[in-house]
Amino acid sequence: MKLERGHFTQSVVVRLITSYAVILCIPVILSVIIYGQTREVVKNEIKLASRAMLQQVRYIVDGELLQTESLATQLAVHSEVKSFLSSASGNAYKIYELKQELGRMLTANNFIKEINLYSKPLQSVLSSETYIDEYSFYEMKLQTDSFVYGDWQELTREYHSGKYALLPLKNPDNKVTYTPFYIRSLPIQATADVTGALIIPLNVDTMMTMLANIDWVERGRVFIMDTNGQIMIQNTGGTMIEPSAYQEWDERGTGTFTGTFQGVESMITIESSDTTGWKYISVFPTDVFWEHAGGMRTMNMLGLLLCFVIGSAVIYYFARKNYNPVKELVSVFARNPVQDTGKYLDEYSFIRRNVLETIRERDATNKKHDQQLRVLQNYYLGRLLKGQADRNTPFTELAKTYKLQWTTGSFAVLLFYIDSGDDGITDLELSQFIVSNIVADLIGSRWTINFTDVDGMLAAVVNIDPERAGQWKDEIEDDLAQAYEFITLRYKLRFTTVGSELQTGLEGVHLAFLQALEAQEYRSVLGDEMLIWHGSIKTSESSYFFTVNDQILLINLLKADEFEQANHMINSILQQAFQREQSHEISKCILLDVATTMIKAIPDQEQTRIAWDEWRPLKRLLSCSTKPEFEQELLDIFERVCTVLRSKPNLQASAGIGEKVTAFVQENYSDKNLSVSQIGDHFSLTPQYVSRLFREQTGQVGLRDYISQTRVEAAKALLLEGASIDDTAEKVGFASSHAFIRVFKKYEGITPGKYKTIQ
Repeated sequence: MKLERGHFTQSVVVRLITSYAVILCIPVILSVIIYGQTREVVKNEIKLASRAMLQQVRYIVDGELLQTESLATQLAVHSEVKSFLSSASGNAYKIYELKQELGRMLTANNFIKEINLYSKPLQSVLSSETYIDEYSFYEMKLQTDSFVYGDWQELTREYHSGKYALLPLKNPDNKVTYTPFYIRSLPIQATADVTGALIIPLNVDTMMTMLANIDWVERGRVFIMDTNGQIMIQNTGGTMIEPSAYQEWDERGTGTFTGTFQGVESMITIESSDTTGWKYISVFPTDVFWEHAGGMRTMNMLGLLLCFVIGSAVIYYFARKNYNPVKELVSVFARNPVQDTGKYLDEYSFIRRNVLETIRERDATNKKHDQQLRVLQNYYLGRLLKGQADRNTPFTELAKTYKLQWTTGSFAVLLFYIDSGDDGITDLELSQFIVSNIVADLIGSRWTINFTDVDGMLAAVVNIDPERAGQWKDEIEDDLAQAYEFITLRYKLRFTTVGSELQTGLEGVHLAFLQALEAQEYRSVLGDEMLIWHGSIKTSESSYFFTVNDQILLINLLKADEFEQANHMINSILQQAFQREQSHEISKCILLDVATTMIKAIPDQEQTRIAWDEWRPLKRLLSCSTKPEFEQELLDIFERVCTVLRSKPNLQASAGIGEKVTAFVQENYSDKNLSVSQIGDHFSLTPQYVSRLFREQTGQVGLRDYISQTRVEAAKALLLEGASIDDTAEKVGFASSHAFIRVFKKYEGITPGKYKTIQ
């Protein structure tokens, strides 16, 4: 296959061959995964089979153990057994009858090897076969070097509520095998004296025969472990395995896991009995279950080899076929004379670079066009609102030129005045961006709306359909209400919207803008309404109602200390100034005149120093735009004037007031009601004036701070004496311990508790 590489460092044909090779690897990987999954399936089946076998053993052994314990319980309450244990001298006939009864019970239960009944009073053992003294029984059945006669006596005389023990047991040929015994003391009441015991060896041979009939048992080992971690039964003869070999089994929970047993990798399954608490363990070499895995592995290898042979031929064919279109594309782009002659990684990188460069140039052109269009739209809308644009051109042609999407010749103008909350956005451009986008999303679903900035003010031109002219205000009000609620909650921005009436034609846009400007002047009269329409403004002939006589009357009231009447007069003027019929310009002049009149009531020597230089009333009033702002500033000026006028008669008496206030605070700091107002009342001075005199005469930061500092100093002394925080706060005049801790930390930098610790 002839492939033209040209100026590429690596031809795409390499990638084609590599990709097809990866596709070829898919069946290989799948075969490996399937083989691994098959192993897991077989392994899980082995675990399930092993567990099922072990559960079968558990069900059988648990049943036989329960039957043994039930037989022991029957014998414990048997009247002949009780008679035998309570008799001090053996009755031969009754012993014979009890022996026969034991034989019948033994015949009915092949899981038990024999039943031995030990009598403490007679010091003998009765079984279904014989009746002999306890030492002879020990010598005949249990005597070994590891189990001496003292161990036998201790076993029969201690109380056992029913336990299993592994004891040596002699066979008729004197061969000793360790056999599990069930031992239960008689009588069964733990509080009674032990008079005997049931000693029942289990028939291990029967268990071995039962286990031999279960699949796989002959290839592995099965162990039965009691609650003490001792192996009681196993399916192989000979000596017991070492405790270290099964110590892990006692500590491990139930389940199936793979481990090493006696140097052989094995699958170990552990089951626990809910009835007896015994554990059942099966151990099988893993080789037992993988005897036929070799054939499956051979078939996999042959299949993989066949895939490689066929796949190589397919890769060659498709790589050659699929490279031809790529080569044609390279030749097409190579004809472009502006392309450089540098080297590329492969054909795809060459094509990609050329395509991306073309798309980048297109996007840059579109972006620049959009930016220029937005600038042109804002410029044209701003001139149109101000009446400076060409209004002779049909609006349809202008809409097409500036892509404004206007469909009718009816327009309205909205102006937005944005105010940030305490923790809201303060950036004007960002605030306008947020408001314009959210309002455009809501109103834009009904009407065509375009925003622009006019001298720092957000303005919008709304194109209205004349067929819906009767409801356009209601719909815009609904949309603005939703936008206001969302913006206020999400961005902490508040805004007031003023709107014009519906106007026709491009010249009507300028007229609508003038109406909106006129409507915004009445925000101070109408208050903080969310939306103000020009049509809702009702003006009438108004007069300058604050006459010269009113000015003289107000000055006389202030100088005569008739402050309540003066306050009533000012409130009346405010109400009259902000009536809807009142001219906005006249209202502003009247409020400025009222402020000037109040300041005239102050003596000449105080006007310049206090009123005009410090208060700057006219500047503050001129910055107001709403009724609440005007009202707040005017009443604040009134309060300041009243404070100055109240303090004037007491100037002579106020000499040395700083020392008197200091002494008064030192004497009364423990009073919770002590405040600047209380001190002013005590010395017949206003709170502001007494605080000012105190600061000027003593050089302290302020009377309120001096009260707090005095209390903190007294509190520090009490804390050093060992007083609690609550008691200290109450004694020095704080309303609560929380207020005390806050003030203490403000002046000392640490909490009272920390202060007590470090002192």
